[in-house]
Amino acid sequence: MSRTIRLGYMGIPFSNSEAMAIDFARQMNWKNLEYVPLMSSRNTIDALLRGEIDYGVIAVRNSSAGVVAETEKALEGTHVRKVLEGSERIHHCMFTLNDKVEVRQICSHIQALGQCKANLAEMYPDAKQFDCSDTAYAAEMLSKGELPEDCGVLCRKAAGENYGLHLKHENIEDRGDNETFFYLIRL
Repeated sequence: MSRTIRLGYMGIPFSNSEAMAIDFARQMNWKNLEYVPLMSSRNTIDALLRGEIDYGVIAVRNSSAGVVAETEKALEGTHVRKVLEGSERIHHCMFTLNDKVEVRQICSHIQALGQCKANLAEMYPDAKQFDCSDTAYAAEMLSKGELPEDCGVLCRKAAGENYGLHLKHENIEDRGDNETFFYLIRL
């Protein structure tokens, strides 16, 4: 029987990073594996350095929002190796608690807010924006009442649906070719 591969990723279930982790596992033809959600690049790299995971998945850049600063900073001074590079088409949806919510605040990962900047300015010019550690986590927080009721969140469609939120707008990224590039890393 083969050993279980522990694959950590910078996100939680239903995040873009989880989708890329699943794709990398398929490319590597791994069958016996455990997905380990680690929320951030820093947590993923630290878990790899401590030997808690065998491989990690981190986002490195986006076609419209540029370098993922969080990852760039987390990689400084480390000696991790890139095993694979891949990309995931990123489509952001606006979710709210229900269909009657007037969005006055928007929460998501800073990269997602940047990828939807022009459309958000047009659709919600007066909405206050604030970032959190992961797009799927924003959806989870809204569903648990940890965000204000007038808040909308940007996340993958699967994340908003998983948390029972109302889909207000679909595919609101500024560019139709919005794509994030990820690395599969190891020591």
